[in-house]
Amino acid sequence: MTAPSPERGHGARVVGLVAGAHFFSHFYTLALPPLFPILKAELGLSYIELGGIITAFSIASGSAQYPMGMAVDRFGARHILIGGLALLALSVASMGLASSYWHFLVLAFLAGLGNGVFHPADYSILSASVREHRLGRAYSIHTFVGHVGWSLAPPVMIFLTALWNWRLALAVVGCIGLAAAVVLFQQGRFLRSDHRPRTAGKTAGEVASEVPPPPQQSALAMLTAMPVLMMFLFYTATAAITVGLASFTPSALGALFGTPLVSANAALTALLVGSAVGVLSGGYVADRLRRFDLISAIGFIAASLVMCLVAFVALPLAALIVVFGFAGFMLGMVSPSRDLMVRAVTPPGASGKVFGFVSVGLDVGGAGAPLLFGWILDQGAPAGVYLAAAAMMLLSLLAALAAARSRDRAPAPSPAE
Repeated sequence: MTAPSPERGHGARVVGLVAGAHFFSHFYTLALPPLFPILKAELGLSYIELGGIITAFSIASGSAQYPMGMAVDRFGARHILIGGLALLALSVASMGLASSYWHFLVLAFLAGLGNGVFHPADYSILSASVREHRLGRAYSIHTFVGHVGWSLAPPVMIFLTALWNWRLALAVVGCIGLAAAVVLFQQGRFLRSDHRPRTAGKTAGEVASEVPPPPQQSALAMLTAMPVLMMFLFYTATAAITVGLASFTPSALGALFGTPLVSANAALTALLVGSAVGVLSGGYVADRLRRFDLISAIGFIAASLVMCLVAFVALPLAALIVVFGFAGFMLGMVSPSRDLMVRAVTPPGASGKVFGFVSVGLDVGGAGAPLLFGWILDQGAPAGVYLAAAAMMLLSLLAALAAARSRDRAPAPSPAE
């Protein structure tokens, strides 16, 4: 007798478990930066050294994505997701005991390795456990909960540090993540992934005996297919947009129009909140329209026009908040369609590898954006921050359209495939 299918009663549980794990991935990404001024004063570190901690985390996370995707496809996502969350949480908790800069670097690298499992494991589980007509909403909830993790990390870390100290704050949030890993372990039977073909009502042995094995396609051939490469570019550009605007909007608005810091941060908050709301809305839109290229076109064109407006027009605070919130909403609305487009170009049983590969683009864009946008500001061209963001939105759109067109032109797979 087989276990109850997640699709017949446990889909919400699966989405909740996976999204909850994703919350900690995003929370821990921003757990340390709010403490930088304290660490600088207490440990005598420079900002370059503090930035090196984040770089170590990003390098490890980006390097781990694809190998973890291969592991997910080969062994399944459940234990890899649980192990990754446990490693990430334990590394953050251990930072509370760090006594030197090198301790922080090593622990940040280990935390990044743990963080590298989430996208390939999460999307593999969701793709296998949620019905097709609800998958957009499942992806949107997954992304939205990650945004909540980003939003809560700074105030929570500052509050806990003020309540106790930074060491205990890191230890506490790390232990909470370890407790979440225990919950995932206890609920692990629900975390089914698509690492092997399944046929309803048949055992794995019956499926193996009746279904011919698919031909072996080299990983290089699969990942260098045009649709997959275009989605890698899509992920890279969208990450660069988010990181660039989040990092430099206050500075750029101040340099452009003398916008006060509080007002500029209010506009940035509107962008982030609008993005979170857009993510939730985008899941429903994607499930209803199923036109991921059209959704991308509407979102990116609208957001790029708003960025051009911001670059050239000095807006009052109320209007600034509205247009930034609108831009964030349109960008967030595209996110579930982006993930569904990746699934659409992914061969059966390869979700881990493909999602792992394209997710490396998030780290590439996140690492490159501060350099590009910082250089633009250093050249005395603050309007260029928003024009560059608009150009990246149009680049993302072109990548999405190219991926959709390449997928539609691809020959249909034979029954053996």
